[in-house]
Amino acid sequence: MLQLVRAFYDIAILRLGPEDLPASRFLLGFAAAAYLATGVISVSLYARNPSDAFLQLAADLGLLVAFITLLLVLYGKAARLGQTLTALLGTGALLALIALPLSVWLRWDDANDIGSGLPVAGLYLVVLWSIAVTGHILHRALEIPYVGGLVLGAAYFILNVATFAYLFPAEA
Repeated sequence: MLQLVRAFYDIAILRLGPEDLPASRFLLGFAAAAYLATGVISVSLYARNPSDAFLQLAADLGLLVAFITLLLVLYGKAARLGQTLTALLGTGALLALIALPLSVWLRWDDANDIGSGLPVAGLYLVVLWSIAVTGHILHRALEIPYVGGLVLGAAYFILNVATFAYLFPAEA
């Protein structure tokens, strides 16, 4: 277990790539479960009700799988789907754990009208790190230059934000 967390950590710091993970359905399932577990905790901080939380998690996972599958098929690298998704889900869970205390801090500040910018700045850094990690994983999986992976990672982030803004508009 510790080796697995270490592998996701090494991918998150751009030391390893998805090809360094074993092609394993069990590992993919484990990474997906960890991703969804951290997602449940994160979404519960701001979802209006449990059904919204479930729909948001389903939309997030579905969009990720669809986007990555489409990219890998277009680049002729469909055989790498399992390892690529495992890397993205595992590092996503790890980054969500890092963002969680910042999200709780932000909710606490909002509830107490403190308005500290520190948790917001921290969350922005985690988002930028997440885009960099996604870019790194796509760079390695698609065998394209890192900047190309970074552009695709940023495109996925924008698609994700736009999809969520459309499907789950914020209350005014």
